[in-house]
Amino acid sequence: MVCLHVGHGSGSKVFQSYLDGHPQIYMIPAYPLLYLYPHWRRWETEMAGTWTWDTIIEAFCRQHASVIDPVSIPGHNGMTGLGESRNETVAIDSELFRRYLSHLLADEPVSIRTFILALHYAYAFCQGEDMDRKRILVYHIHVQAYVSAYLQPDFPDMLILGMVRDQRSNHMGRYNHSISGVQDLKLNRSDAVVFRRRNYCEIYRLLYHPAASVRNADPDKTRVVRIEDMHLRLEETMRAVAGFLGIDFDPSLLESTFGGLTFWGDAVYKMKPMNQANPRMVSQDWQKTLTPMDWFVIEGLFYDYLRAYGYPLYKYTEDTFANRARLFACMLLPSKTERSEFLNYLKPSTFRDFVAACDAEARGERPLIDYSFNAYYRHRWGSEDLELWKPRWYRRLVADTSSGTIGVNQAARMAYIAVGIGRYIWAVLAQPCWIVRRWPMSFYAFSRLVNKTFDLPQTLPQSAYQEQET
Repeated sequence: MVCLHVGHGSGSKVFQSYLDGHPQIYMIPAYPLLYLYPHWRRWETEMAGTWTWDTIIEAFCRQHASVIDPVSIPGHNGMTGLGESRNETVAIDSELFRRYLSHLLADEPVSIRTFILALHYAYAFCQGEDMDRKRILVYHIHVQAYVSAYLQPDFPDMLILGMVRDQRSNHMGRYNHSISGVQDLKLNRSDAVVFRRRNYCEIYRLLYHPAASVRNADPDKTRVVRIEDMHLRLEETMRAVAGFLGIDFDPSLLESTFGGLTFWGDAVYKMKPMNQANPRMVSQDWQKTLTPMDWFVIEGLFYDYLRAYGYPLYKYTEDTFANRARLFACMLLPSKTERSEFLNYLKPSTFRDFVAACDAEARGERPLIDYSFNAYYRHRWGSEDLELWKPRWYRRLVADTSSGTIGVNQAARMAYIAVGIGRYIWAVLAQPCWIVRRWPMSFYAFSRLVNKTFDLPQTLPQSAYQEQET
């Protein structure tokens, strides 16, 4: 078992695309199994009286239908825009897949470990792969916290691969694309606006804590890949990866594909389609957008990390007592993004657009998104506490009265808008609280600097830029 997670970086999907097609690897493209473990635990409760392989297979094929056909539950993973014409996808025969699963699981005790293995075997059978050549199974679990919480207990001897990246360029890219950009597409417009107050705090949770996910792992079985190396030294990197995984080097490791089809990335990341690791990964444009204070804070809290993985330091160049004192004070102040978030809420134009969005949702001009099915709304890291999947009375009200009289419909619409305004006011008042809520994460990162306890797995390749004393 090989566990692939996003680590402190990005680009795990691009990296995975270079593993595609290797004859010695079992792998399901992208990460449609991301929420399998949370689903499994919920199914155990919901299907307690009918907990059999038949009911599990049925639940899986319904809630993870994108394994069979990515078009059925489209995500932001580029899987519906493959091939030279960027309009192909990788689909397998649904009935054949179910039959393989049933055959493989017959007479086996019910366990998620067994199910994970059967899923990958059945998928490979459906793709007509040569099973005799397989050596490793790559599970792209993606979320760092899921590594130790879920996969590691079931596969204690697994290898772990994560991604690292220059955190100064990663901050705003994550904020603008991975969080805010995805929310703009996944959420009702009114929800995306009021939840924006949380987004910078989510960045801290995403980027400052991943090391904890592999803290108890065997260091000899844990490695990271610099996403920049996928652009700068692809062949050297993939040869090192093959050596770590115990597979032969194959030319397919130099081609970015899924299911043998050219992979182009996804539009949500605001990059032009390209069949390679984006050169933007090595760009220094971040220097034009970070304020001196934000730049200093990021370099300070990631001081050991940046030195270990060969990223030059410009602001926090020495870990002195004076620099630590300045860092402690600066990390408590609002960042440029947090200030901008708050000031944007106070703009009359933002409020006007928000009310217009609420009105359009209440009228049905902007159809309300169903949050009840897709696992994104129930299990996504950072927003589980929102419980988006639970029905809200004001949404039910406009849905239930949509075919009523004009007066009833008007009353429901006004109620929806009134609730929206209340939520907006609360977002304005609560936004400063989210600055305070990220302080514990800042303290945690600061303590790692002081105590020198940053968990830093070795890179692949084990390059000269890694400082051994770190």
